[in-house]
Amino acid sequence: MKRDINSNGYIFLYISILTVVVAVLLTGSSLWLQPYQQRNKENEKRVKILEAAGVGENGKIELIEGEHPIYLVNDSISVVPMQGKGLWGPISGYIAIAPDGKTIVGANFDHKSETPGLGGEITTEKFQSQFKGKQIASDGYYIPVEFDAITGATKTSNGVKDMIDNTMQQYYWHEP
Repeated sequence: MKRDINSNGYIFLYISILTVVVAVLLTGSSLWLQPYQQRNKENEKRVKILEAAGVGENGKIELIEGEHPIYLVNDSISVVPMQGKGLWGPISGYIAIAPDGKTIVGANFDHKSETPGLGGEITTEKFQSQFKGKQIASDGYYIPVEFDAITGATKTSNGVKDMIDNTMQQYYWHEP
């Protein structure tokens, strides 16, 4: 018996089988790739922490867990993780603090959905380098960090400021 390959039933059956096969292949690929994706995320995080600390790829990172986690790089530089809100979504970053606990060694910021050329500029070396050498504390008290905002990206710049202030006030005393 010959099938009519132009019939609606045959087309529906063909599409259904094709959909199931593709779904199984995509699910299998996703499951197979998960460990690699997780390893890449962890490596990206490691690179960002080391970049903030101004240390090369072979730097040693130790996580000090607690109410407020901190990364210790090469047994001397403290790197503080931060989370905040930009214009279009979450922003994140790391501030590296010198062993004296008063000076910023470096900063690294990231975003998932800020506008390229505007808020997306927080990921550039030009923006991040302005934090290096700034004083962040005196006598254990937090000193709000001043920096040049990005023209046309007020919400993202304010988000970076709020992210830094809110995070650092958890690690240092602050004026009431």
